[in-house]
Amino acid sequence: MKIELKKIEEGLIPIYENNLKERLINARELHKALGNKRQFADWIKQRIDKYNFLKNQDFITFHNFVKRGENNLGTKLTEYYLTIDMAKELCMVENNEIGRKIRRYFIETEKRYRLIINTPKNIFDFMRLALDEIEKNEQKINRVEVIALNNQNKIEELKSKIDIKIQNNYCLASDIAEQLGLYSENKIPHSNLIGAIARNLGYKISYKHYYEDEHIAIIKDISKNEYWQVYFKPTAVEEIIEWFNKNRDEIYYEI
Repeated sequence: MKIELKKIEEGLIPIYENNLKERLINARELHKALGNKRQFADWIKQRIDKYNFLKNQDFITFHNFVKRGENNLGTKLTEYYLTIDMAKELCMVENNEIGRKIRRYFIETEKRYRLIINTPKNIFDFMRLALDEIEKNEQKINRVEVIALNNQNKIEELKSKIDIKIQNNYCLASDIAEQLGLYSENKIPHSNLIGAIARNLGYKISYKHYYEDEHIAIIKDISKNEYWQVYFKPTAVEEIIEWFNKNRDEIYYEI
């Protein structure tokens, strides 16, 4: 969806303003002015990745359909509009005279713009500035709420991919080891020992796919690169602890 932009400055590079009164730079126009020889798409993507610029914070994008010839065929181009700060940083990393010149131009126009908008000439200007600031903040809040809602939807989508709900009384091998006070030489819970006891009891803990019975549940943990995690149910925890207490001396002898 194309956004509404108003050109407010010509100069070396046109400067645009959106409905939030934010000043933006067209990345294609900046790329051309800088004289960079790389293809625009490669240049902007590399800069975004290398310097960790964030979409909807440092820049926005939308698609623009450009017609070619008389048969209405065309190309869909991705347009990038940058904040002034991002544009200044891109000028700086070009490390050449034209980049420094454009960066100084941005700095000077920003100073001039702030001076104009922040100097009310009468009570009506003052009220206009106050109302503009209120409207800008309301729109930013609405934008944050939309982002928060999208993030919540993504979280719910990820949760829906978990095969079963992890109950509060399910335990990992490390949890059981901590209950028994079993730690390796590196002072970490002795999960391997618990796994050995579980296998001795006949639990099927070696599957690399979803599995569940009355003792265990093997579930893909999406928080750990979809690692298959074994959870022990209360009945299994009791049996493991009971087995350990009965065979404590043999276990220590074998270790």
